[in-house]
Amino acid sequence: MAFLTSAVQMTEPNGLWQWFILNVFGFIGDYGWRIVLLVVFLKLILSPLDFYQRYKMRKNQSITEALKPQLEKLEKQYGEDKRTLQQKQMELNRKAGFSYMSACIPLIITLVLFITFFTGFRSVSAYMEFKQYVEMHESYVNAYNETGFDYGVRKNAKGERYKLTYDANKDYSEIDEWLSGIFLSDDPAAELKNSVDDVINDEFNNVGLADYATILMRYKEEIVDSGKTYKDFLIQYQGETDPVKEDDPQDVKEQKMALNDYLCSMSILMQAKAQDGTVEAFKENRTPFLWVKSIWVADVPWAKALPEWNTFKTTMNSYGYLADNINNNPSNVYKHDDNSEDYKYYSLIDQSTYEIVTSKVRKESDLYNTNGYLILVVLVLGLSILSQVISNMQQKKSGQAAQGDGMGMMKVMLWIMPIMLGVFALTSSSAFTLYMVVNSVMSLVINLITSLIVNAIFGKKKGDSMVVKHGRVDPNEKINKK
Repeated sequence: MAFLTSAVQMTEPNGLWQWFILNVFGFIGDYGWRIVLLVVFLKLILSPLDFYQRYKMRKNQSITEALKPQLEKLEKQYGEDKRTLQQKQMELNRKAGFSYMSACIPLIITLVLFITFFTGFRSVSAYMEFKQYVEMHESYVNAYNETGFDYGVRKNAKGERYKLTYDANKDYSEIDEWLSGIFLSDDPAAELKNSVDDVINDEFNNVGLADYATILMRYKEEIVDSGKTYKDFLIQYQGETDPVKEDDPQDVKEQKMALNDYLCSMSILMQAKAQDGTVEAFKENRTPFLWVKSIWVADVPWAKALPEWNTFKTTMNSYGYLADNINNNPSNVYKHDDNSEDYKYYSLIDQSTYEIVTSKVRKESDLYNTNGYLILVVLVLGLSILSQVISNMQQKKSGQAAQGDGMGMMKVMLWIMPIMLGVFALTSSSAFTLYMVVNSVMSLVINLITSLIVNAIFGKKKGDSMVVKHGRVDPNEKINKK
């Protein structure tokens, strides 16, 4: 039989970081390690800025130490006028070459990178979640068509529910084995209701087949009890059944309706069989990282590896992957692979289809439940606090630490920044949280290395004041020289 080929267009998101993650580092199969390598590469490229910042901070420290006597003199002279004192201190520092902007450039670049990474990872996460669902849906459709039923006419605009096609070259023994677990049991009706999940049970009810188990007993009587196979069933009922007509005799109407219910029930039952393929597709295409089941979902225990329908719909709509006319959009079409012009519209994404496609995965607790354990979140918080502590210590040592109200603000920021980053970590994908962790680790390492280099440089200049002289020579300096 002709399989269906997806014609859904999944355009990769535009953007620098999206391009790096999806293409430049595409030679790495694990997306988590792609992100790690990208951040390490980026931090190494930007490391000269860190060295510049550290060098300027140390230079400021030397200037502050050299100006200490004059700063103390200003404090005695303008101690009661804080504003004037601050202005005089800034003038003195500026004349000596003190750089107030040395820490701003790296900070601005870090902020820009944070924002662009945040927006970039959000679009990549949405794209990867949509791509994963389309691949699962593709597997589900192909598995469904393997059963002989045509997905293209399943609940289509004409109201058709099934169409059977028999392929003489195909082996249907796997379907026979699957059905035997149901129809060879002591209580087939009860086994049927227990073997299909709640989503498929709802599907039976949605088309008015609440007593489907009794309806499907016809398969047991006609096929199983007669020693026939599923292939015989397809041969017997291939093609489309005649529609019920108003002028049909009553007995003919009843026969046609009973046959319609029977074949419709079998078509829905084959959906349960097709669900097995979605689990395999999810396993093949999922993107875990270490303990995280899906790197595109937050590393928290209350998040699932697959989003609920409402969350999925909202996210996909916001990035343009869904439209109001999703079920009538020509881009969402399945076409027979024999290059015929027989296009069949299908419902790629509605709540019923989404829940059927993802239902079996949701029952696999090792694949679905508890996406993460807050490990990345804790690392973000810990590294942020450590970074703030080290930064404050370095600022104090370099003489750039704030005084008075500024010192109080620094203490507040010591807790505000970790809390803010923690909120991002709790609400963002594990991919973005991983970026924050690796970025913090690399910043600390580069901070340590550049500090050692700067200390070595300034150690050789020990005794040099590095104070830039301006204006006339200080008379006191002449006296001291004499």
